Amino acid sequence: NGAKTHIMQTFTNKLKEPYRSAVRFTIVGTTGTLIQYAWYWLFLTLFIHLWPDTETTTLAFIIGFVLEMASNYCLTAYYTFKSRPNWKNFGGFLSGRAVNFLLQMLLLQVFLMVQLSDKLAGLLAIIIAGIINYFIVKLFFKQPAPKHGEND
Repeated sequence: NGAKTHIMQTFTNKLKEPYRSAVRFTIVGTTGTLIQYAWYWLFLTLFIHLWPDTETTTLAFIIGFVLEMASNYCLTAYYTFKSRPNWKNFGGFLSGRAVNFLLQMLLLQVFLMVQLSDKLAGLLAIIIAGIINYFIVKLFFKQPAPKHGEND
């Protein structure tokens, strides 16, 4: 796993900003999407077996979102934006995640209303909201421009 991280780091270090953080965000976002969707799918499947006559899609979705969020903050801070965790970016991250959560929930409900399957509705909601979330989170992790004479 360390070798994979080193290869990804080496590849993305060769990119110029803003492409570097966009590619890193895509890697982190894809990882987060897979984590969230895996938890969502697991709990959706479990709840269907435990309570077949109860609507549990939203609950499974919320659990997946919460379980994915902690790893996403660390990866976003350290890998995507090369920033140290602090209260400002943590607050910005939580603000972005709150918006992301509301957007995901809205999209999930819309997709369910148009009769998409639970699994497809959840996946589309996560992906679309994740793309929008990039631009929100980037505002809080933006690093100041280097001073004259400083190197990257």
